[in-house]
Amino acid sequence: MQLQATEATDITHLYTEGNLASTHPLACVPLPQVKNTDTPADIFKGVGQCVEQNNFEDAVDLFAIAGAYSKFDAARVADKTAGQAKSALISQTFAAVPEDKQNKFSQVQQLRMTKPETLNAICASVKKIGMPNYYPEYMILHGMKAFTGNPYENALEKDFDAPETWKKVLTEYLSCPN
Repeated sequence: MQLQATEATDITHLYTEGNLASTHPLACVPLPQVKNTDTPADIFKGVGQCVEQNNFEDAVDLFAIAGAYSKFDAARVADKTAGQAKSALISQTFAAVPEDKQNKFSQVQQLRMTKPETLNAICASVKKIGMPNYYPEYMILHGMKAFTGNPYENALEKDFDAPETWKKVLTEYLSCPN
C-alpha cells in the first residue's frame, strides 16, 4: 500500500492509492444505463459530466443512485470512518463547478426528488438496477484503517444483511414508496 501526501497552504492531505478511485468512470448517461457494478466513484464522474453539459435531470438521477450506493457501502464497511467517502466524492464532483450551475443542480434536484412522478420514476429505475454488486474498495481505502493497518482485513461487517439494508436505503435515504 502506498501512502501519499500533498500539501496545499497549511493543510496536509494524506491518502492511499485507490482511495475514491473510479475504475470505470461513467459518462453523462440516463439512469437506466447504470449497472449495479458501477461504484459511486464511477457514477459521480457521470454526475460531473452531466452538470458540465447542463443536463441537470440526468445529473440528479445519477446523483441519487450514487448517494444510495454510498449509503449502502457505508453500512457494509466495518471502518465507519470510511463512510465519509460520499462527502469527499461530492466535494470532488462539484469543486470546479461554477456557483450558478451548482444552484441550478440544487433547484432541479429539489424538484425531481419531491415531485411524486419523477421520484417514483427514479425509484423504479434504482430498484430495477438493484443493490450494489461490487467490492467497495474506493470506500475501504478512504477510512482510517488504511493508515493504521491492513484495510482489507475484516473490511466488511460480519452478518451484514444486504437485502434489509438496501430496503432501508430505498425508503429512508431516497424516500421511495414501499
